[in-house]
Amino acid sequence: MIEDLPTLDDVNFSGKNILLRIDINAPIVNSTILDTTRFESHIPTLRELEDCKVVILAHQSRAGKKDFTTLKAHAEILSKLLGKEVEYIDELFGRCALNKIEKVDKGYILLENVRFYAEETLKRTPEEHSESLIVRRLAPLFDIYVNDAFSASHRKQASLVGFPPVLPSVIGRLVEKEITALSKALGSDEEKIFILGGAKISDSVRVMKNVLESGIAEKVAVTGVVANYFLMLEGKPLGIENEKIIEENKEGVDDKEMIELLNKHRDKIILPVDFGVEIEGKREDVEIDKFDGSGRIMDVGVNTISILSEEIQKYGVAVINGPAGVFEDERFSLGTFEILKAVSKADFSVVGGGHISTAARLIGIDKKMSHVSTGGGASIRFLSGEKLPAIEVIRKYWKEKWFKEGP
Repeated sequence: MIEDLPTLDDVNFSGKNILLRIDINAPIVNSTILDTTRFESHIPTLRELEDCKVVILAHQSRAGKKDFTTLKAHAEILSKLLGKEVEYIDELFGRCALNKIEKVDKGYILLENVRFYAEETLKRTPEEHSESLIVRRLAPLFDIYVNDAFSASHRKQASLVGFPPVLPSVIGRLVEKEITALSKALGSDEEKIFILGGAKISDSVRVMKNVLESGIAEKVAVTGVVANYFLMLEGKPLGIENEKIIEENKEGVDDKEMIELLNKHRDKIILPVDFGVEIEGKREDVEIDKFDGSGRIMDVGVNTISILSEEIQKYGVAVINGPAGVFEDERFSLGTFEILKAVSKADFSVVGGGHISTAARLIGIDKKMSHVSTGGGASIRFLSGEKLPAIEVIRKYWKEKWFKEGP
C-alpha cells in the first residue's frame, strides 16, 4: 500500500474479472495516432493482469473536437505493444458488449470511447455516478476495478469515480509509480528547486503557491509566459504584443494575490534576466533592462539559461513543469532543452506531463530523468497539493467498505 492507497499487491487478482480504466488519449492527425507514450506506460499493468479477463475503459478527446473518434486504432496499437490481441468492441454496455464479456474466460477487450456516453462527463458525485447506466450494467460482471489512468484522475467522470463505491477498487502500476515519484518530489528531505514555465499561468502559480507557502521548495525558477507575467507585475515594459499574450493566458489568476506572493518570497523566486526575442525573423538575445517591447518574446535568453543551469546543480531534487519557450521552433528551443539537461543531472529529477514531457522525449533526455509524468493536469494538481478525485474515491471506499469486507 502507498499512502493508504490499495494497489494490485493488496488484492488476489489471479483469474479474476478485471475492469481496467486507462488513459490512452493521444494526438491524432488524419486518422493517425502520432504518439504512443501513454499506451506504453500501461503495458506493465496489462502484462501483470494477463491471466485475467481484462476489460478496458478509455477515452479519446471530447465531443466537438476533430479527434473525437472510436478506439479501434487504439486497440490495434495496444495489441502490437502487448504482443497479444486486444479485441475492440464498438459498444460500452449494449447487449453485444455484455454477451462478449460474459463469454470470454481470459484475455483483453477494449470497449468503445467512454465519452461517446453522454452521462460520462456529467457533474456528479461518485455516489451519483455509481447509479449511472454504465456502472449498473458493467459492475456486476467484474470482481475488481483498477484505475491506472493517472493523467485523467483529476476528473470526476463516471468511468473514473463511479465504480469504487460498488466494486473493490485499487490503483494500477502506472498510478502507483506516478504517486510514488511525485510524493518524493514534494516530500524528500533533500533541498528542492522547481522550474515552472509554459503558457498557462494558472497552472504554474498553483504549484508556486503550494511549494513556497508550505516551505517545500528552496527555490522556484520561472520561465515562459509565466515569467513574463511576473516581470510585468514588477513593472517591466514588455510591449503590447507580449502583454496581450499574458492577458490571454492568465484566466483565474488574481494580480493582487500574485504581487503579494512575489513580494513575500522574492528571495526564493528566480526570474529571467534576458529574453530570446524574435526580431525580423531571427532570434536576438536581449537583456530585460534594454528590452523596449519591440519583438515577440519566444524564449529565455542565454544569460538566464546559464544562471539556471548553474543554480539547478545546487539541489538534490529538481522538478520541471512547462517549457521555457516555443521549443517547437528550433530558433527558440535552446532554453527548454538546456534547462532539461540541467534538471537531468539532479539526484532526483521529475518532468511534469504535457509539453515539457514531449520536449524531453524530443532530445532523448527522458531516459535520464528519474520520472517523466504522463499527466499534465493531474500532475499539476498533485504538485499543487490538491487531491485527485479518482484517487481519493478509491482511498475512501477501501477504508470504509472493501478493506473491512475483504476484496
